[in-house]
Amino acid sequence: MTSASISEGKSLFTPVSLGDIELANRVVMAPLTRMRSGPSGVPGDLVIEHYRQRASLGLIVTEGVYPSHESQAFVGQPGIVTDEQMRGWRRVAEAVHAQGGRIVMQIVHAGRVTHPDVNGGRRILAPSAIAISDEGHTEKGKQPYPVPQALTAAEARAVLEDFVAASRRAIEAGMDGVEIHAANGYLLHEFLAPASNRRTDRYGGTPTNRARFALEVVTAVATAIGAGRVGLRISPERNIKDVLERDRDEVLATYGQLLDHLRPLGLAYRRRGVQRLPVLPGEPA
Repeated sequence: MTSASISEGKSLFTPVSLGDIELANRVVMAPLTRMRSGPSGVPGDLVIEHYRQRASLGLIVTEGVYPSHESQAFVGQPGIVTDEQMRGWRRVAEAVHAQGGRIVMQIVHAGRVTHPDVNGGRRILAPSAIAISDEGHTEKGKQPYPVPQALTAAEARAVLEDFVAASRRAIEAGMDGVEIHAANGYLLHEFLAPASNRRTDRYGGTPTNRARFALEVVTAVATAIGAGRVGLRISPERNIKDVLERDRDEVLATYGQLLDHLRPLGLAYRRRGVQRLPVLPGEPA
């Protein structure tokens, strides 16, 4: 199913399949940052009701959920790290399913878009040790973003495993799938852009290398939970949080490498962040 066929007469309110996810209609709710899960990162009654009220949509994409404590981007952001957090998300999934809805969890690693006063004093990780020239909101007010620690190859592998573990927990919690966030200046997007990725190893220096880490993460998650339950969010040329992509040839080469290698996997969908809608299977990304 492509967006072209939808425009040729398919109603927004007819069913459609995105990979292994069967939707009752074609209306999709984009992720909306809520920051209502408190210091524990556990979605509670307010979060459950928020999603329950929107379950008549064909698909809900949750707010960004952190896969490890150090990857938390916002105060009050929910996680999918602890058993308590997973139980909270199970309640969300059950509430949505009871209303006939479908819901996928967006999993996002903040990368350098965080602060020790947000992630509990833990490390700030990024492809390269380059800080964002701006301030972020913390429990102590707005503060400058710190210089992050450049990931080693071994640490990058550990981050990949965090994505996989979080995806497995999401499915165990009853989610219909996951959306990997590789957009809007967060970690995977930081790897894709030369402004934030100055590496000279296998993860930097060329479009192929810059695309490699996001490709490895998505491939590993697809292997773990099934490609038909995995979506990907990208935002080429979004130019946000100092992740600048102003060379059109570089952008086309980098994202071309990423999407060309992901296409054979048969992901549920690919989504451009600026569109706020899924790119359905078969549509040029």
